[in-house]
Amino acid sequence: MQPKSAHPWSRDPTPGIAVAIAGIALVGFLLMTAAVLFFPAFQTVDARITGVMRDAAAPGTDALARSLTFLGDSWVMAALTVLGATWLLVRGRRAEAVLLTATMVIGTTAGNLLKQLVERARPGLEIARIPVPDSYSFPSGHALAAFLYFGIAAFLFFIMARSARLKLWGWFVCSALAFGVALSRVYLGVHYLGDIIASWMLGSAFLLAAVLIYVWWVTREQAGEGVRPGEA
Repeated sequence: MQPKSAHPWSRDPTPGIAVAIAGIALVGFLLMTAAVLFFPAFQTVDARITGVMRDAAAPGTDALARSLTFLGDSWVMAALTVLGATWLLVRGRRAEAVLLTATMVIGTTAGNLLKQLVERARPGLEIARIPVPDSYSFPSGHALAAFLYFGIAAFLFFIMARSARLKLWGWFVCSALAFGVALSRVYLGVHYLGDIIASWMLGSAFLLAAVLIYVWWVTREQAGEGVRPGEA
């Protein structure tokens, strides 16, 4: 029996576009990786732009940047992932809980492995506003984790929230937090801007792939059950 209804996005003919964008993002990440590894001129320009951003201080900027970078710490992201997945499971949203958890685990693990492969050193200790981590710099783990977590959160706002206003506010807050966490790493002097942009590209590829798999999975389940999915 065919389902009575489905989410609007399940009828939207955009999977091909999403695949193309994910592919472009992945190619962009690979090009950034090649630039970091093999083109000293790129590294020089990256360092100069990073220096300008790091020096753009304003009253209260240090405290804000430290708060945002704390939000992107691995243990905070892990805790938020567990809380978010638990909340979704309690509400009967098993597919969404799997989407959030799998995206965070696979995406951040891949990011950590890529750090070990690229082995880009972080900016010098003398320019950092906080203690420099002893891990490598490329890609940024904070930027990647925040992009994935708040990207999935924004998507869930889109499919679960009832009002357009709540959807809009969800997207705005999630976007602001994702970009805020990432840019705080440059301002605090523990990452180059190139690390951040590469993380956004890698995160875009992971995020789009995860959402496409989710849409395929949920649409197949809806077709098999022939029921309308509940909304939050």
